Amino acid sequence: MKQYSTKSILIVDDNPMNLLLTSKVLENNGYLTRTADDGKSALIEIEKEIPSLILLDVMMPEMDGFEACRIINKNEKWNEIPIIFLTANAQTENLVEGFEAGGVDYITKPFKSEELLVRVKNHLELADSKKIIIEMNKSRDKLYSIIAHDIRSPLSGILQTIDAIDQGYFDPCSEDFKELIHHLRIRTKDTSTLLTSLLQWTRIQNESIVVKSKETNITSIINSCIQLLEANATDKNITIINEIDGDIEAWCEEVSVHTVFRNIISNAVKFTEPNGFVNISAFKNDSEVHVCIKDTGVGITPEIIQTIFEKNQHYSSTGTANEQGTGLGLMLVKDFVKINNGKIDIVSNGGAGTSFTVILPLVENLDGR
Repeated sequence: MKQYSTKSILIVDDNPMNLLLTSKVLENNGYLTRTADDGKSALIEIEKEIPSLILLDVMMPEMDGFEACRIINKNEKWNEIPIIFLTANAQTENLVEGFEAGGVDYITKPFKSEELLVRVKNHLELADSKKIIIEMNKSRDKLYSIIAHDIRSPLSGILQTIDAIDQGYFDPCSEDFKELIHHLRIRTKDTSTLLTSLLQWTRIQNESIVVKSKETNITSIINSCIQLLEANATDKNITIINEIDGDIEAWCEEVSVHTVFRNIISNAVKFTEPNGFVNISAFKNDSEVHVCIKDTGVGITPEIIQTIFEKNQHYSSTGTANEQGTGLGLMLVKDFVKINNGKIDIVSNGGAGTSFTVILPLVENLDGR
């Protein structure tokens, strides 16, 4: 049975017979094809839909293949398309000009079907490998940026506190000193938790990592997060209302889910004005646990939600009391909910608060239980 590919190949040649024959060879081997009979028409076709690869004749009227290739490679949206030249002239100077124009290979006409198919297959695979490497580099650069941003701020605060203690600004027996140590412990614990989250986030970028889910007490996780963030809320006179009654369990990985709720509650406190409220509730149906965290804060615009959840871009901003962002924030939430086979819903309007609902699978819903 013939295997069809999703790869689209644009064939550009001013000879109708060459277009027909080349198309048939490729289509008979499962590829999708489009055709153009000159360079200008090729550019129009690319504008309509970017192909996976271009087979480009060199000798054509008005705009030859070299000129068309140069134009394609100057366009940022198109310059990653592999271009193979089709040429009847295999002289060295012509081949060099083709490579300088941006071509990746050439096939001398008349060519054998086997040669065409092998070269097309190889360059499509090379292009896919290049895309993977580019995405890996982007993920690495994003990670470095997050680490630099997120670790520097808490470590700077910890060092300033230690310097103040070292220089004798506080009496070790005073209440101020005890409070300072308390806040230092909290900040150090937060930094340690952040490092754990960063390491786990790097691990899940490798899709082969299998999350070890287990029966997890969500109520306990929420209580732990509230305890961790209670001081932040108290400083802004924000009331955290926990309406979860009794133990609620879900099938998930404990550390990553703790990170999810910690980030959401932290953001709720961060983006809520003083004297506001953060309300936490939960319920379950036959197959899922729904945990809702609703605040009276400044809200999230649709553009920011799209940036984080659809475009997968890092976003950070300061809170209502100029609190520094964690940087990882909602990007971590999105990734960690996904690896736990969960879903997340956001309802928010600028200035009218935000409601996050995290949906996780129930233990009872698992096959084989």
